[in-house]
Amino acid sequence: MKNKILLSLTTLAFAFTAHAAQDPIPDIIFVPDNARVVEAEEKWFGGFELEADISNGSLASLGEQVKAFYTNKGFELDREQADDDDIELLFMKEQESVEVDIELEHNEIIEYSVDYETR
Repeated sequence: MKNKILLSLTTLAFAFTAHAAQDPIPDIIFVPDNARVVEAEEKWFGGFELEADISNGSLASLGEQVKAFYTNKGFELDREQADDDDIELLFMKEQESVEVDIELEHNEIIEYSVDYETR
């Protein structure tokens, strides 16, 4: 019984620590309302990376939301590649770049990742 309680507490502490280790997401990163953030971390040389899963939504709709967000922030769309199950977007602004990848995974889950860099 004690082992089960200890194992449960250890598992809970690990889950809390893993969640607490995520860095605060800066305002420059677009996070859809229905996203479940998997990873969010500041890069040691500047910039930020975010990975999230989205269970409800469409690639096209999400792509349009991302484009609107970054163009409203003053970024220009530099590159866009899209097919049936993947959209890749690259935005540029002076010394900043944002690369967004939106990919349809199994079970209709959308994998959403953002890579923000400063030069």
